[in-house]
Amino acid sequence: MGTEKVNQFIQQKLIMRVRKYSIYGAMLVISSAMLFACSKVNATYDEFIKDGEVIYIAKVDSVTAYPGNNRMGLSMLLISDPRISKVKIYWSAGGQTDSTEKAVQRTDNIDTVRFLFNKLAEGTYTFNIYSYDKAGHRSVKNDVIGTVYGERYIAQLVNRTIKSGTYNDVAQSATIKWFGVGADVIGQEIIYTDNLGMQQKVYAKHESAADSTVVLPVYIKGNSFQYRTLYKPDPNAIDTFYSNYEYRQVP
Repeated sequence: MGTEKVNQFIQQKLIMRVRKYSIYGAMLVISSAMLFACSKVNATYDEFIKDGEVIYIAKVDSVTAYPGNNRMGLSMLLISDPRISKVKIYWSAGGQTDSTEKAVQRTDNIDTVRFLFNKLAEGTYTFNIYSYDKAGHRSVKNDVIGTVYGERYIAQLVNRTIKSGTYNDVAQSATIKWFGVGADVIGQEIIYTDNLGMQQKVYAKHESAADSTVVLPVYIKGNSFQYRTLYKPDPNAIDTFYSNYEYRQVP
């Protein structure tokens, strides 16, 4: 073999060896990167389970708030998970946090849990609700926001405006016509003395926003009556709110 061919043979061997080690090097880099990535994933996972496996209990369902006069009612359903043995509620307003809890006894049906919070200051509250099992495992949070009404709300209530008042001599009755009102008005309470000297109290239910009429039987011509307007600021309100009494005379 000539010198030139020997040199070519040696160069080919060197090139093949370089390529071989390059492939090995690349594979080593990739393997190292994969091992590092897996180590990071495992480290992150270990962080979450370092205190043991997390067990969650089913949360309450269909939470409903029932606002009232310096109080609030809550209802919720327990649909699944027979392990639930307690419901605990945290609430906050004005930077203050409080809590209460109630033991529950599950049945084979859907169970309803109710809470009533009395002596609450007027304002908006956030209620955070958790369910627990007997071992102390807790559900994820379920929350609801509710408004508690009080003196500030009552102070701004006004009576429904009277459109007209007429007297019928034949029927000896008075007819009161009202202007329309908003959806939070549920009716009027009217007090008057009839022509037999008996005090009568009439409740005129508000059924629409349109003008409406109420008839006061055995009414004394020229006498006055007093009335006030009834409010429910929320369809789920557990209390009725009243404006101040106002006196009017039927012509």
